[in-house]
Amino acid sequence: MRNLLKLTLILGITVLLTNCAAFGTKTLYKKETIVLTKPKTLGFSQLENEPIIDQIVNGTSENYDKIMSSELKKMEIESKNIHYPNFEKWTDLEKQKISDICTSNKLDGIIFTQLKFINTKYSMMLIPIGKSQDTEVQMQYFDSDGNLVLHIKHNTQKGNSYLDYPDAVKTVPDGIKGALKRIFKEIEK
Repeated sequence: MRNLLKLTLILGITVLLTNCAAFGTKTLYKKETIVLTKPKTLGFSQLENEPIIDQIVNGTSENYDKIMSSELKKMEIESKNIHYPNFEKWTDLEKQKISDICTSNKLDGIIFTQLKFINTKYSMMLIPIGKSQDTEVQMQYFDSDGNLVLHIKHNTQKGNSYLDYPDAVKTVPDGIKGALKRIFKEIEK
């Protein structure tokens, strides 16, 4: 009986931990009228409000650039870091500008990224025991004509399991990788 209880507990924890990513990653929008194909060359812009993000956690934008380049290379996609002028919010994005950037850089599309920090304080019986610096990463993928194709969100607080209280060093890469993986999961459907 005791072994059965242990086995059930282990299986339950395993299922919970392997399914956590499903809770933290969502497809917010997918253009249904086109057939998505894996891009050969892909651009990615700077982070939305990059100067402010770097003031919150120094080096975040540099980390973002490295992670995006590395992950796209692993997927055998040629990548290019693109600077989109005055990218402060999603509403700043213009279809014609995106199309022009894609044409001039010979890109199949561009990913625009928004990163937010979620500071969570944990306490037990009103005694603070730790705090985490989780992230919420949203990515919008535009095709070479400047059309929005996908909008993805990954929240590390809901989608990743940590044994301690994570800081930005852990959560920034996890958030970026989680959102990027979801984009390509949607493309491969």
